[in-house]
Amino acid sequence: MGRRQFNDGMEVVFEDFNKMGSTVEKELYDRVIFELVQRGQNSFFSDGFLTSYSSPTQVSVASGVGFQTDNTQVDPEPTKRLLFRSSASNLNLSAPDSVNNRIDIVCVKSARVAGSTESRKYKAPITFTISNQNLVVSNDWEAEFIVTPGVPSGSPAIPATPAGYIKIAELLVSAVTGLSGAGAVTDTRVLMPVGGTALINSLSAVRITANAALAIQSAILELDVLAKHGELDYNDFADLVTDPAAPAAGILRAYNKGGVMFVRDNTTITPFGSGGGGGGGADWKGDALEDIEYSQKVKEFAQGDTQKETLYAKVPQGYVAGRQIKMYLNHYSPSSSNQFKMQAVTTLIRKNLDAITSVANQNTSNSGDITNTVANQSRELLLTLTDTLGKINSFSVSYGDLLKIELTRIVPSGAEDTADIRMVPTTTEVKFG
Repeated sequence: MGRRQFNDGMEVVFEDFNKMGSTVEKELYDRVIFELVQRGQNSFFSDGFLTSYSSPTQVSVASGVGFQTDNTQVDPEPTKRLLFRSSASNLNLSAPDSVNNRIDIVCVKSARVAGSTESRKYKAPITFTISNQNLVVSNDWEAEFIVTPGVPSGSPAIPATPAGYIKIAELLVSAVTGLSGAGAVTDTRVLMPVGGTALINSLSAVRITANAALAIQSAILELDVLAKHGELDYNDFADLVTDPAAPAAGILRAYNKGGVMFVRDNTTITPFGSGGGGGGGADWKGDALEDIEYSQKVKEFAQGDTQKETLYAKVPQGYVAGRQIKMYLNHYSPSSSNQFKMQAVTTLIRKNLDAITSVANQNTSNSGDITNTVANQSRELLLTLTDTLGKINSFSVSYGDLLKIELTRIVPSGAEDTADIRMVPTTTEVKFG
């Protein structure tokens, strides 16, 4: 396609001028816009020509813009024909069948209509009489609609799209009542690949769908799911100076601070790593009565006595500072009722700093009231040796430190068990995190 060419001495007829507009449209529609919309054909922009429910016998088609391909057009007419409506259009349906449902379709095609008229001098071709005439001096695009009714049936079929038209909606017309509502209207438009529907080539992608023409919106949704639940080969965590803000309830926030990985919920900060336990062969020393019962060594704590058992636990090299240290320890009583209670006083002896006899930094915790219900029932007691941040008296516990744990029996809040409480040393488990 080229520009319109006029030559010296050449006869010029009115059709030559009319073709100038067609030539410009062909250049713009067929060559430029066609490529800008990634060669989208018979498609619509955004919500243009979207069909919606109006009443049981009427639908509304929104204003908008689209393009229809018509390869029957002859140069200089563009084959990409503009679909245009400046305002919404109401389309009436034929009355519903009295027995069966049917499916109607709404279709559209490109068309041109006469535009404005103006008064012009006009010379009649035979008489050469000159007179004033009102003549059409412009024309414009205006899409044409058609509603094609289907055949009522127990299993209604979708009618064929009329030649030269584009189907934009399917309508389920119920027997007797007509359209039931918005759910009876199915949008069948193809949207132009612009904005979120623009296409990308993702054939080299590893995580998202590999496709030579993947819509950007689909890719974004896949990336969103990947970011929330996806598989990562690895992730890099910047070294933060301070802890980030607490997340919402039910969310865990992982981060790196000072070369240590932490996880934070809405209440607690906990370091990654360590968390190992130990102490199964714990060597408790003290004045509780030692005995063999049920083929195992026990330490017996009498009611009202001041017996004490002591254990030194070394903090392992793998311990990450900032993580709470706890001790689990099993006890039992021959009684089937009443209560007992155990207490642990933990003294921090910092390596290369504190004397073994230091009592400067201590943490006291107890098991809470333990109520007997079954005689000789093995009860696992939990005693915290540090606070939730792995500190004793505001000093952080570090690997290589010693924890001096002193275990005693104290009075519960309820009726106290009069029997000796048996502590089983081999059940000692110190959990470092």
